[in-house]
Amino acid sequence: MYYKRFIASTLKEALEVFPVVALLGARQTGKTTLVKEEFKDRIYLSCDEPSVRASLEKDAFFFLSAQADKVILDEIQRVPEAFVVLKHLVDAKRTPGRFLITGSANFLLMKRVSETLAGRIAIFELPGFMLAEYLHKNPSLVLIKCLKAKGIKDLNIQAKDLGSIAEFLTFIKKGSLPPAMLIEKEEMREVWFESYIQTYLERDLRELSQVASLMDFRRLMGMAALRTAQILNFSDLARDVGISVSTVRNYLNLLGSSYHLRFLPPFYAHLGKRLTKAPKLHFRDTGLALTLSGLSLDDRAFLSHPFFSALAETYLVEEIIKLVSLFEHKARFYYFRTHGGAEVDLVIEYGQRLLPIEIKTSTQLDQRKLAGLKQFLNDFKNRVPFGVVIYMGEKILKLSHNIIAIPWKVCLVG
Repeated sequence: MYYKRFIASTLKEALEVFPVVALLGARQTGKTTLVKEEFKDRIYLSCDEPSVRASLEKDAFFFLSAQADKVILDEIQRVPEAFVVLKHLVDAKRTPGRFLITGSANFLLMKRVSETLAGRIAIFELPGFMLAEYLHKNPSLVLIKCLKAKGIKDLNIQAKDLGSIAEFLTFIKKGSLPPAMLIEKEEMREVWFESYIQTYLERDLRELSQVASLMDFRRLMGMAALRTAQILNFSDLARDVGISVSTVRNYLNLLGSSYHLRFLPPFYAHLGKRLTKAPKLHFRDTGLALTLSGLSLDDRAFLSHPFFSALAETYLVEEIIKLVSLFEHKARFYYFRTHGGAEVDLVIEYGQRLLPIEIKTSTQLDQRKLAGLKQFLNDFKNRVPFGVVIYMGEKILKLSHNIIAIPWKVCLVG
């Protein structure tokens, strides 16, 4: 069964304007499936196939010139020579939608694009499944409404499916990579993630960059997974893994460039306060982070473990960024923290508008634990009409004149 991806319509629009459209993303996010299903009228060429790669390496200009105008080049980072050829072909015949390319190594692709295809290409990312895609539902518009409403009183939120904490835990374990999400047996899913780590993270990344010690790299990934949703401290990681700070930076940048880590930047303005300016680390896939952590807990123990709260924040931050970016390309995402400890898990900036979001893993809410959100609302009151708390409860609650609590699933699935 094909799971419809929301970005498909955006790709089709871009192909009507740009001669080259790129779809990037981590391995196994579904890029190949999407382009094959949505663009069946195109010639499909996989650079992973030895015959295609050999033809491109021998004479890319001749090989690509011989194709019809509508071509898909899958995993193009395997043949770097193709980028220069694409530039010459596009400059000679600037037909909209001529080439649709995919790739899973952002750090190589971006360098090639900046050197050769600037001004000729539109670039999009395909992350793992959005929850709504996996459930064959529409994406929720609740947070888009919150981003544009003048106040809580203007919101009209229809709660079709409130979700439960048990269901939420299931999705955290599954993550968002399509093959893993489609495996129902938890034991087999764990086997899949271990294979993914060995096949893609360890092999592919080692081939593409300087990974001196595979053992150190794996240990770093495990330590980084345990620090998801925490402010990044390179020195602490280097000490715990037993490698240099420069090596930690190199390895983490490698994981970020291959779409496995997100470095959420801090939001700060001139407030006369000392603010944290280091990024917050988030794994892009919670199932992968859980496997790398090495933790093995039953559901009851996991729900009371601190790592559950960290994974819950990571999962929701990633889902929200995917969802909001789908509708509002100009939105920017941050976290907020003062040296005094006041923190907001996610801040969405849209023009002059700010939407602070606090994430809680409890079914009941304690107003005393919303101090960071309240401080942010006060500090930026000219830009923030109200704030949102996403939690595990089953009611939409107005906590004050400028704070609303919304169940997690209501924010993700329409």
